[in-house]
Amino acid sequence: MVRVNDKENILRYIDQVLQGNINAYTYIIDRHKDKAFNLAFRICCNREDAEEIAQDSFLKAYRALGSFKRKSSFSTWLYRIVYNTAVSFVRVNKKEILSLEDFPADAIDFLGTGISEEEADIEYRRSLINFALQKISEEERGLITLYYYNELDTEELSAVTGISRSNIKVKLFRARQKMLQIFENSEKKRNIPYEYSAGI
Repeated sequence: MVRVNDKENILRYIDQVLQGNINAYTYIIDRHKDKAFNLAFRICCNREDAEEIAQDSFLKAYRALGSFKRKSSFSTWLYRIVYNTAVSFVRVNKKEILSLEDFPADAIDFLGTGISEEEADIEYRRSLINFALQKISEEERGLITLYYYNELDTEELSAVTGISRSNIKVKLFRARQKMLQIFENSEKKRNIPYEYSAGI
């Protein structure tokens, strides 16, 4: 989460941008670019597309900066732009997703030069989480990312997505259940008993 001092700094830079100092927007981008990209990436599951979505979102935010009412934090306002841009992009550009049969059955598939078995297993788990995210809807991916990775509460999630708090809880529960089922199916294929929670 952005600290109070950071929020105050961002508001000052927003004022500078609105007063004509375009360079001040660079600071705003630098403070939010990583989380904006990560949100876009987890929704669209493609690095190049995520970069395009993040850039498009910052451009949209710049053009709409005068409409930012400051009732919520700037990051919440920006996340809404990124979320909507990414979800719309995915719905327009549907891409084929790998089936579970195409996913590696063991961490050994991730072994490479200079990487240990433990590191390979960590990479396997990370890849499985990303794979599971691809198998749920773009809306669910956005909710999971904002809740677990960006640490937004349900009230902030509602502000970002426009979904009611009660409905968000239902959608998060269903998304978690879908991902856990994918983890379980993968472990059956791998034939090694292991519980994947990863904070989900």
